[in-house]
Amino acid sequence: MADRPAGTLYRIIVWSYDRGTLPYDVLCALILAFIFLVPRSCFLKTRAADTGSGAAVSQSETRP
Repeated sequence: MADRPAGTLYRIIVWSYDRGTLPYDVLCALILAFIFLVPRSCFLKTRAADTGSGAAVSQSETRP
């Protein structure tokens, strides 16, 4: 029984479930939920220091 969690993790990583089975459908639902429910801001690669310096540069360039 102690071997089961490792075996389940291996099957998830290798994706060894047959199409149309309950585990396959659950994994697909989890992937879709992750795609649609995670906020877009989690995927943006911005830093507070970079955005502040970029804004200052763009403002100074637009002034005559």
